[in-house]
Amino acid sequence: MVKKKKKTSFGKRFLVVLACIAMLGGIGYFVWQITKEVGTTFTLLADINEAKKELDELKKEQELLLTQKEQLMDDNYVKTWARGEYLITKEGEEIYKLPSQN
Repeated sequence: MVKKKKKTSFGKRFLVVLACIAMLGGIGYFVWQITKEVGTTFTLLADINEAKKELDELKKEQELLLTQKEQLMDDNYVKTWARGEYLITKEGEEIYKLPSQN
């Protein structure tokens, strides 16, 4: 007994091809969306790393400013600093400014 192949009609083949094209289009769309999301993720990770670096710098600056604040609360430090920075003298004291070595 020989089995006969059934011929599929043109309409059925057309629908199968159309369905395959639609599925490929859907797959392409999803791949495109995933690619966009991966790019966004890498951009956000770079932004987070940059923000962490900036935060570390700001913490260091804050520590420096707090140290400076504590020093400026000390009267002896302020007097010494003012004498060195603005060449303020005590009574009877003379200041000699030496030329730089350069």
